[in-house]
Amino acid sequence: MKKIIVLSVLAFSLLTGSGSSQGYDFNLEDINGNSVKLSELLKTGPVFLQFWATWCVPCKEEMKVLNEIWGKYKDSGFVFVAVSTDDQKSISKVKPFIESKSYKFTVLYDSDKNVFSSYGGQDPPFSVLLDRNGNVFKSYSGYIQGDDSKLENDIKDALKVGKN
Repeated sequence: MKKIIVLSVLAFSLLTGSGSSQGYDFNLEDINGNSVKLSELLKTGPVFLQFWATWCVPCKEEMKVLNEIWGKYKDSGFVFVAVSTDDQKSISKVKPFIESKSYKFTVLYDSDKNVFSSYGGQDPPFSVLLDRNGNVFKSYSGYIQGDDSKLENDIKDALKVGKN
């Protein structure tokens, strides 16, 4: 039953996920204390924002997959950003977790969940793929194994959009 609900939510989000709404140019702190602006990230290419938390098992599974996809496409301009929605109680676990996995992608803190909410996030994992102009290309609620090829195909499509 749980899988059916997850699949239903995922299918709905995939059907309704493409659109042309544009997020705002947020500025968040990364795990090293640096300020990171969305507009700067978009200069490289499409940006995949994965909203996650250290306590979320599907988030961490999706992160492994996204790390592999990012490794394949980062030289093509694809930007993967993991945005932690951990609150003040668990935020101290974010950097040690990322370092333990030797992840090299950008990790940002959104502990007040303002950016997460602005994109319509309800529960992690929630992800948004933005085109080069910052428009929402696709959004995803939830993650189940097997989503890998769909995510990769969407990223390949986003890389093509707006390319001269």
